[in-house]
Amino acid sequence: MKKNSAFHNTQYSPKVVRRDYSKVHNKYNPLNLPGIQVNAYKQFLEKELEEIIGSYFPIKSPNGKYSVEFHGMKILDPQITKEEASAESKTYDASLYVNLSLVNHQTGTVKKISKKSAKSKAEGIYFADIPLMTENGAFIVNGIEKFVVAQIVRSPGAYILNKSQVKLSNSRKRNQEGYICEVFPSKGTLMLFYIAENKDFVQAVVRDVGGESAKVFSITTLLKAFGLSEIKIKEIFNNNDYILRSLESEFYNEKQILNEADIAQLIRDIESDRISKVKSLPIDQKWKNLVLDWYKLNQEKQELLNSSNPNPTKIESLNTHIGVVLRKLICEKAAKHVIQELSISTRSLDNVSQKEEISYQSILLQHFFQKKRYDLSSAGRHKFVRKLRVSERLYQRTIAQDIKDLDGNVVIKQGTLMLKEQLDLFKRLSKEKRLDIIKQIDFINPELNTQFTDVNTYEEVQIYVNNDLRNETTQIIGIDGSNESIETLTLADLISIVSYIVNLPFNIGLYDDIDHLGNKRLKLINELLKSKVQTGMMRIEKYIKDKLQTADGNNKLADQDAENDPDSDLGTKSSNDLTVKSVINPKPFQIVIKDFFNTHQLTQFLDQQNPLSELTNKRRISAMGPGGISREDPNLDIRDVHYSHYGRICPIETPEGMNIGLIMSLAFYATIDKNGFLMTPYLKVENGKITDKVEHLTALREDEYIIAEASSYMDVAKDGTINNEKIIARYRSSQDLYDPKQVDYIDVSPKQVVSVAASLIPFLENDDSSRALMGANMQRQATPLLKPYSPLVGTGVEYKIAQDSGMLVTAKNPGTVTYVDASKITVKGEDNKSTDYNLLKFVKSNKNTCYNQSPIVAVGDKIETNQALADGPSMKNGELALGQNVLVGFTTWSGYNYEDAVIISDRLFKDDVYSSIHIDEYTIECLRTKNGDEEITRDIPNISESAKRYLDEEGVIMVGAEVKEGDILVGKTSPKGQVELTPEEKLIQAILGDKVKQVRESSLKVPNGGDGIVAGIKRFSIANGDELEDDVLELVKVYVVQKRKIQIGDKVAGRHGNKGIISKIVAQEDMPHLEDGTPLDILLNPLGVPSRMNIGQIFELHLGYAARELAKAKLIEACFDKKLADQLDTVFGLEKSKTQSLIKNLVEHMKSIGVTSLAQTKNRVRTIDIDIVLKQLGLTYDDLAFKIATPVFEGVNMEDLKAIMSEAGIDPDKTEGKFKLIDGRTGEPFEKPISVGIMYMLKLDHMVDDKIHARAVGPYSKITQQPLGGKSQNGGQRFGEMEVWALQAYGAAHNLREILTIKSDDVRGRNMTYNAIVKGLSIPEPGVPESFKLLTKELQGLGMTLNVLYDDDSIENINNISVVDESLEPKIHDAEFDTFTLDDYNDDNF
Repeated sequence: MKKNSAFHNTQYSPKVVRRDYSKVHNKYNPLNLPGIQVNAYKQFLEKELEEIIGSYFPIKSPNGKYSVEFHGMKILDPQITKEEASAESKTYDASLYVNLSLVNHQTGTVKKISKKSAKSKAEGIYFADIPLMTENGAFIVNGIEKFVVAQIVRSPGAYILNKSQVKLSNSRKRNQEGYICEVFPSKGTLMLFYIAENKDFVQAVVRDVGGESAKVFSITTLLKAFGLSEIKIKEIFNNNDYILRSLESEFYNEKQILNEADIAQLIRDIESDRISKVKSLPIDQKWKNLVLDWYKLNQEKQELLNSSNPNPTKIESLNTHIGVVLRKLICEKAAKHVIQELSISTRSLDNVSQKEEISYQSILLQHFFQKKRYDLSSAGRHKFVRKLRVSERLYQRTIAQDIKDLDGNVVIKQGTLMLKEQLDLFKRLSKEKRLDIIKQIDFINPELNTQFTDVNTYEEVQIYVNNDLRNETTQIIGIDGSNESIETLTLADLISIVSYIVNLPFNIGLYDDIDHLGNKRLKLINELLKSKVQTGMMRIEKYIKDKLQTADGNNKLADQDAENDPDSDLGTKSSNDLTVKSVINPKPFQIVIKDFFNTHQLTQFLDQQNPLSELTNKRRISAMGPGGISREDPNLDIRDVHYSHYGRICPIETPEGMNIGLIMSLAFYATIDKNGFLMTPYLKVENGKITDKVEHLTALREDEYIIAEASSYMDVAKDGTINNEKIIARYRSSQDLYDPKQVDYIDVSPKQVVSVAASLIPFLENDDSSRALMGANMQRQATPLLKPYSPLVGTGVEYKIAQDSGMLVTAKNPGTVTYVDASKITVKGEDNKSTDYNLLKFVKSNKNTCYNQSPIVAVGDKIETNQALADGPSMKNGELALGQNVLVGFTTWSGYNYEDAVIISDRLFKDDVYSSIHIDEYTIECLRTKNGDEEITRDIPNISESAKRYLDEEGVIMVGAEVKEGDILVGKTSPKGQVELTPEEKLIQAILGDKVKQVRESSLKVPNGGDGIVAGIKRFSIANGDELEDDVLELVKVYVVQKRKIQIGDKVAGRHGNKGIISKIVAQEDMPHLEDGTPLDILLNPLGVPSRMNIGQIFELHLGYAARELAKAKLIEACFDKKLADQLDTVFGLEKSKTQSLIKNLVEHMKSIGVTSLAQTKNRVRTIDIDIVLKQLGLTYDDLAFKIATPVFEGVNMEDLKAIMSEAGIDPDKTEGKFKLIDGRTGEPFEKPISVGIMYMLKLDHMVDDKIHARAVGPYSKITQQPLGGKSQNGGQRFGEMEVWALQAYGAAHNLREILTIKSDDVRGRNMTYNAIVKGLSIPEPGVPESFKLLTKELQGLGMTLNVLYDDDSIENINNISVVDESLEPKIHDAEFDTFTLDDYNDDNF
């Protein structure tokens, strides 16, 4: 650590040097930015997939005759490369083979698929093709790059709340208030433990197995069902009042249990000796045996009592035995009650052979305490341990007992107030299991104690309820947190939860904030795919079980079906013919894998607008998706920024609109831990001294520490000691001044709070948050340009982002460049081995932008590992380059930049400054139809030769052809439907064969706005052995390239949310210019700054101009300074030969105007002189790039800006960054100086070419007969209700009539009008529109008769009703009152 100077030069690569104004000089570099999903998928393929498949085996038949066993799996190498998959529209995947065997336990035979297939060279059964991930973290599915977005969900765990919404069924919710603990498992039913506001005992709400309803139990009923007796419950909870009242409120006790209907009936059966005749299920045998035992013991006791000399000792012993039996009976009946209420199946038992020993209690324990049915997951266990351990509730509490270690030594004395020091000691000893506070849970059934020996311990500590009075104690029960590997629920967990709840009324314990990131976790691709694979395996398991059951002779119905069905596998085979293949159907597995990568909500097309959009897509996290939040959810707390997001989730980058706050971006340094919790790095601070030790903390761990902000680096000694007496630090959500010795950690960097995209915005700290949000989002929409330039005013992360985007070609090993051309670079390594790097050339991205790579090294260059070899799209010298550095002025110009409109110079148009290349793909399929096969041919009916001029002899367009909309790209004919042929046609067809068959033209044509040049053709045909979909004979893809120059209607934007539409392109000579004659490139409206509060753009403007002036100054200085001249290629990022020629030419030019020393250059070397020299070498001012890095929150401040402006020869106090501008049209200066400078402006994806649309004639809707809408359907412009009002207000009757009839849905009128226009006749009168006809039909539907009355008083009946019997017509007798009576109708006819 060193104290900061104003700036230092940072070299990112041999061609990139930036003057770095960062104030924090630590060397912490983020990990690979897109890497989180790569490791997750690798883990899934290498470990988790095999575990999931293996967990479903062995699968046994009901009688145990057969079993299918698992012996491992293998994923083969992919059959095609990534490049081939993209080019041929295939999936980049590998085959999965699972090695299974079928064992016949009666004969001992084992059948395997041992024969390796010639194609696969793998043992086992083919299961599916698993898509593979590329190094960039994407999948290639059907030739398209896709990505799976991580989902942020609520973590499994225990949550202490004061309000909860219990979802009782799929639709109904119930608000519950009071002292609540929600148990939220990864797999299993939601449980709620609570003391209601109006109650004084503990209850539990548990969702039933189907999830249809929720059942309420007393907590003690539930504990008894799990195997705890009433005595044990009282002992554990030390006769807590809430527990005693819970016991009183329930039915399952020694007094009432014998009155239970089943038990009372059984006792009557025993007394009447009918017990042997009563049939019962094996599962009911346990409690019935207990009733029988009780009856016998009770009878024995009665006999003793009735005897003449009763033995008190024996009676006492019998009472004890009766008590034990009754308590076991209570637990068993409580378990039965819970199982019936929750609809838990008693059939699906894991251990079938022990049916006679099975009990309701064992089934309940199996349901809740087994991972297969109730899974907390490692994240859930981690949360349980953190929440329910004793130490979490001891802070600032007074201990009411001596806490001893295992040797009996007092570690913490009674009466000690637990502060941080004592708590840290307690935590450490507790974790090491060295404290004598561990208690054992004793089940009523002794066999359960051995079965659950690892998980039936808990910790217990007595504390005072009131620290001051110390007259009342309570106990804190917590789980033994030393074993975090248990991923199931345990009885100790439930006891600890109940203890937590009953202590909440005394303010012991903390409520949870469900929006805290400690309570949320990321589901990466391995987890999302895991749940899908489990679904597939469950279906396969069911299929195998059904087949084995049939083979076992256990399923009589299936046997009958098999005998009746001649096609059945097993109906025709004996059990000896049973094979592995016959009992396994891997189709369900293949379907879930295919569905996941094609239709899953979180599987998206990779956003390939530019390298930044691709990278941010990979760092995006979504709260939506399966089991997530709906975008219609109005809850603002879910969407809001939370203090725990610091360094983990960016508070800026999120979409505008419905998805705001639901789709988020990872912060710059954020990573995740093994449980899916987000972490951020901090440097450890020890005793006020910053160390080099980096630790990644989760949000929950961070809450335990005091953390200083990165500004504390400003005053640090050489050994890392913080010199300030007080520094700003935060503890949880509050900020304060702390002594450096109190601080535990310090931020690694000021930019760790924001995302990758937000970290690219210089002076982010000077922008309003909503504009920064727009700025971050709009950078992702920037179109890659033909000649990109990296920003003069950058933030220093441009190189890192380009490198991690995957589009920059970097060296794998050090070496020397031996060969370079446009498509290949060869590097010879230090071991004399050559590595070829093939470059992408004009590849279409998912967003139709052009991905192209171009080399930036020359033969002979020495290369280091990870050094940039070739730029990708939107890159310059290995740095991200989304836009252009242009000269911008903030002034109005004849009102053309009103309301965010933008005026640009025609230089940007003529010099291709903002030109971009776009590639469109057009596809046509040649199908096999019922009328015959379609054919790709040049012989197309009714098409002139001129229309086919660019087609080759096979009917496919030639590469290089320039096409306009409507031109044929691929000629295709389709057979017409079958028509009856005349005898003459039949004769001709018999003579000439198929040539005269009726075909229609169905060619692929260029759509509206699709003009361009044909760049490539791809043909796939069954005849050539290509794999195509069913009934597709041939597939042709045509790629058409467009070069789009900037034009009126295009959208441009800066990096600060300052966006606008180009309204006018002005000739360069008419643009306002500086006094030295330099014309401005862009004019922005000054009114767009104050109300938007994005002042960062003004800072950028002044700093950019100073950088441009410094570049000129450095160039002139280099002409007289050989040392600087040698460094100039690195400073400007130019080739050495170019800089040498530039200096040589400039020296000669200066000599020609009489300048021979540096002192003479000040007033005599003008901008135009440098311009002349640059143009001689084919360069522009954009190539003179003196680059500056001003990182967010720690970059250029006001003093730095003034210093750099002064260095560039601009007086900041005198000019304030404003300059005299002269109007190019009149030559007159503007009234006042105007802010002028260099700003980095982007051309966005919203281009007018994609949006502009006009229609003359086109398609109509079948139903309404009105024109369709939208450009894609060649639709019309909607003239809505309010627009009609506007015309009405102007009295434009003829316009209105035209719009509402012939331009809309007057079918007859529009046809006549079209004919009249074609023939040059006058426009006829409009007819009746379809919408009016619809209205008449609706009125007729209401029973009204409608007639049309014309101007000449003639009447037309439009009801289409012919009255057959005149007597059926209504008779109106009293015309005066227009009434009639029922009496006038014939009853029979009425």
